[in-house]
Amino acid sequence: MKALLLSISLAVILCYLWYASLVKKRQSAIDTLMALSLKVTRRIEIIEQLISVVTPDSPHHAEAEKIRQQLTFIHQKNAWPNKIDDNLPSYLAAWSTIDQQCSAAFSLIDEHQVSESLVNEYAQLALDFQNANQFYNQAVTDLNQGVNMFPGSIVAKLAKISAMPLMEQSSDQNLG
Repeated sequence: MKALLLSISLAVILCYLWYASLVKKRQSAIDTLMALSLKVTRRIEIIEQLISVVTPDSPHHAEAEKIRQQLTFIHQKNAWPNKIDDNLPSYLAAWSTIDQQCSAAFSLIDEHQVSESLVNEYAQLALDFQNANQFYNQAVTDLNQGVNMFPGSIVAKLAKISAMPLMEQSSDQNLG
């Protein structure tokens, strides 16, 4: 009888520890999503400022303006409401597209016409976005492994914690 009670106690402790681990991993991924959302918004603001400096007689003006409009449209359409739901993969895909569009727009800008501090801030945000993207993917990979393993799958179902989607890495790993 004591062995059965001890076994049940150990199983309950193990389930609780697994639950705490899953909650921590999920919260880490959510916190990273919030940081990614802020970085996407700030990068778009900087790109808009940088594009506003491009003169209408510049050979890249029309293309830069087109990218700015696309960025604004994609960002407004895919503003993340800070919740995890079935639409999260579309937000992540939109952020990847925005990342690529920002890099394309930045490549059109003559860095000699704009503030060096703005260019440096953009470069730092681009690097921060890539690092946050990698951190998010690692946190989600850890969460998904915990959710899909034997004791974790049972605990996850009871706690209503589900696997989360990975964010696609931009194939263009440069800063601009």
